[in-house]
Amino acid sequence: MSYQNNIFVFDDIISKDYQNSIKDKLFNNAGWRFVADVTNPKNTQQRPGFSHYFVSDEKETSKLHQDLIPLIQASCKKINYKYSRVLQGRSFLQLPLNLKDKTIDTPHIDVAEFKHLVVLYYVVDSDGETVIYENQYDAKGDIPRFDTLKEKQRVMPKQGRVVLFDGYYWHTSCQPENNVRCIINYNLI
Repeated sequence: MSYQNNIFVFDDIISKDYQNSIKDKLFNNAGWRFVADVTNPKNTQQRPGFSHYFVSDEKETSKLHQDLIPLIQASCKKINYKYSRVLQGRSFLQLPLNLKDKTIDTPHIDVAEFKHLVVLYYVVDSDGETVIYENQYDAKGDIPRFDTLKEKQRVMPKQGRVVLFDGYYWHTSCQPENNVRCIINYNLI
C-alpha cells in the first residue's frame, strides 16, 4: 500500500494503557517550549502554543522518543510502510483561545527536502481539526493562497487516533476553542 497521494485514519492502533502512558509522559515530563505560532514562527496569525522535539535533523533530542517507537512502528505496519529514517519528531500543545478571527491556521508542509510520510497522532480528545488539502507542495514552495486550496479531508482529534498521509499535502490545524489540543507529529522516509 503506497502512502503517496493517500490519507489513512486509524483509531486505537495502540492499547489504551499505552495511550494513557504517552499522555502522562507528555503532560508531566516533556519540558515544553513556548512558540509564537505552532504552524510557522514567521506567521502573522500568532497562534501560540508549546512544542517538544523528539527528533530534530535526524538526531534524537529527547529521551521520550524511545517511548514513541512502538507507536511509529504500529502506525507504519497498518499501511505496510517500512521507514528507513526519522527526519523529525515533535509534539505541539495548543491551548484554547478566544479568537476574534476564527480562520484556520496557515497551511504548511513539515519537510520540503524529501518526499515523506506524516504520522500524526492525537494525544487527547479535542476540537481543532486537522485539515488536509488536495494541493501538494511543488518545487517553488510558495504557500498557496486560501482561495486556491481545495480541502481533501478533515480529521477530528481523538485520543488514540493516528493519521498517515503524504507529507507533500499542504495541511494545517484549526485552533481549538474548547479543549487543549495535543499532537505528536513524525516525518519518516
